[in-house]
Amino acid sequence: MTGHTTRGSRRAALAPCLVVISVLGSAAAKAAEDPCPPHLFTLARSKNANIVAYDANRGPAGDFDVSEPVIVYWLLDGDKDKREELNAIERQRAYGVDVKPGETPGTYAMVFRASRQLLLTIQVQKGCPVTSAQIGGREGILRKIFVQSKEGSLQPKVEYVELFGEDVATGGPLYEKFVPGK
Repeated sequence: MTGHTTRGSRRAALAPCLVVISVLGSAAAKAAEDPCPPHLFTLARSKNANIVAYDANRGPAGDFDVSEPVIVYWLLDGDKDKREELNAIERQRAYGVDVKPGETPGTYAMVFRASRQLLLTIQVQKGCPVTSAQIGGREGILRKIFVQSKEGSLQPKVEYVELFGEDVATGGPLYEKFVPGK
């Protein structure tokens, strides 16, 4: 019976295809379920390609986890599949944040432990968690921070910081560059 397949062998031959379709379908369904960006914002540095990700920590109902509303971790080489936790020094001094309930219910106020100059507000806008801040003198949604530093013998010296975001009122791009301590 060459050239003739049985129903069972057809199923066996189709099984790998069905698995791929199922995986792709569930990934697409998950993306369709969550239209929000994957991170509140990211922090990139001139030192290397590793990125610090700042994510909203939300419960099943979509509200912020009051014990830890923001989680912070590394994306090694900027790869979403290469995640690593911050070490204690990074959490306490460099990239860690202090988060407390904001003045408005459902919001949180956040500052970086390394520098408390940038005041951030975590909230939900249009169903998505966002970080808002003053960027270039306008109220914006922060998307990315870039830190240009010069490596020193003891610790790097920050030369400047760039903020990238979107204007809350217009949706247009916002940008600000500043030198810390000035």
